[in-house]
Amino acid sequence: MQLSFGGLKAVDGATLEVEPGKITALIGPNGAGKTSLFNVVTGFYKADGGAISFDGGSIMGRRPHSIAKRGLVRTFQLTKSLGRMSVLENMMVAAPGQAGEKVFAAWVVPWMINRQEKENHRKAIELLELFNLIDKKDDYAATLSGGQRKLLELARALMMEPKMILLDEPMAGINPTLGARLLEHVGELRDRGMTFVLVEHDMDVVMRVSEHVIVMANGKVITQGSADEVRQNQEVIDAYLGTGGGAVDEALDEVFEEDARG
Repeated sequence: MQLSFGGLKAVDGATLEVEPGKITALIGPNGAGKTSLFNVVTGFYKADGGAISFDGGSIMGRRPHSIAKRGLVRTFQLTKSLGRMSVLENMMVAAPGQAGEKVFAAWVVPWMINRQEKENHRKAIELLELFNLIDKKDDYAATLSGGQRKLLELARALMMEPKMILLDEPMAGINPTLGARLLEHVGELRDRGMTFVLVEHDMDVVMRVSEHVIVMANGKVITQGSADEVRQNQEVIDAYLGTGGGAVDEALDEVFEEDARG
C-alpha cells in the first residue's frame, strides 16, 4: 500500500494481514503512518498504489460509506458524534439500509419503514443499555464527556452490524474507569467473533488486550507477532529509540511508559 503527501511517503509499501476474530494492535512512533493507513483502508484517503482486500473482495478505491456497508467501520481519535442530535438519534442514523431514505419506498411500503424503525429503535436501546448510556439517550451528544463520546462512537459503529472495527486511539482523553469499560466491551465483542484493529499509544493496553501486534515505522511494517515477541524485537527497539542498536528490553519498557503518559 502506498500513500504520499507531496514528497512525504506516509505509507510506504506497508503490507499486513488481520486475523478474523482477534484483537490486533497497530503501533509505532509518532509519524509512523498508522492513522494514514487507517484512512486509506477506510476510504478517507485515496491510495497511490497497492491493494486492499476485505472479506474476500477488493475495497481499493471505494468510498467510506461503501466500505462501511461491506462491514468495515472505524472510530476516530477525535470523536465524530453529531452534537446537536440526541444520543438516541445518533444511534438511529447509523442503522444501515434504511428504507425510509428512499422516496419510492416511503410511498409504496410505509409498513416496512415502520417495522424497520421499530427494530432499529430496539437495537439502539439495547446497545445504549450495554454501554451504560441509556440514561443519556435524550441528551444532546455534545453534552457527553469525552469518555462517553468514545462509548457512543463504538455503540454507533455496532449499529452498522460490522465484521471488523478499526479503533483509532480509543483510550485517548478518557478517564481510567470509562477506559476500562470500553476495553471490557471490546473483549466481550471479540469473544462473540468480532474483529478489532486498534491504534493505541498506551502500551500497557496494547500488551494486555492484543493477541497480535503489528509495528510500523516510516510508513512500513517492520515486524509483527505476539506482544512478548514484539517488545523484544531489535527493530522495534531501534524504531522507538532512534538508535542503531544495542538497546535493551528495560530501555524499551521506559520508552513504552513515556509513550503511554504522553
